[in-house]
Amino acid sequence: MTLPFSTVDPHSPVPLYHQIHLDLRQMIQRGLIPPSGMLPPEMEICQAYNVGRQTVRQAIARLVDEDLVERFAGRGTFVRSQPSHTQFFLDRSFSQQMREMGRVPNSRVLSIQSETVDAEAIPALQGYNGVPCVTLERLRLGDDEPICHQVTTVLSERCPGIEHLDFSSQSLYEVLVTRYQLVIQRIDHVVRAVAADEYRAELLKIDEGTPLLFVGTTTYLDDENIIEHSASYYRADRYEYSTTQTCCE
Repeated sequence: MTLPFSTVDPHSPVPLYHQIHLDLRQMIQRGLIPPSGMLPPEMEICQAYNVGRQTVRQAIARLVDEDLVERFAGRGTFVRSQPSHTQFFLDRSFSQQMREMGRVPNSRVLSIQSETVDAEAIPALQGYNGVPCVTLERLRLGDDEPICHQVTTVLSERCPGIEHLDFSSQSLYEVLVTRYQLVIQRIDHVVRAVAADEYRAELLKIDEGTPLLFVGTTTYLDDENIIEHSASYYRADRYEYSTTQTCCE
């Protein structure tokens, strides 16, 4: 099978290796290169993207770091078996979660507006009161099924014009990284159970009072400044929370 390699843009501010990394990752997540399947040889990938070998090696190294592929000396690079499709990983964007679960991600933008941070309403943003922000409210879907109601506050000084982008199909994290060249250092999570109120019950097509998984996320850049905070309400009858913590000596 011939893989549908995308054309890379040498004039883009996004590095070539990262464009290739994203394209290969998408093909893996779509199942075009199945688990245990082998990536094409490096020279073939170089020719497909019209880039040098070092650029391709950087892209593949990113896939290795993400545990998507595994290299074997003298044999090639193979796609690793992915986690169970019922797993729910909070350290990935919603779009990536849906793809890994075999679903097509989509979003319905309910509102997007420019305003300033109200730290009293969002305690996680203490210290940023009055800072310009964009509030994005979305209904997140997988295969057109309502999965999550999400309200995101993005501190917009580092990403001007973000309020004009179409977030019905784009991942916020990927936009921050690729379009604005921001480096996400860490994402803190607060997880608890809540009951669906009338508004969310209607959005998620469930009964009022149905248990929801609330996830509050606060995203930090490499300079330790916050870039966004999200309040997400997931249908608890669809997912389980799974996380892995690595301890260092």
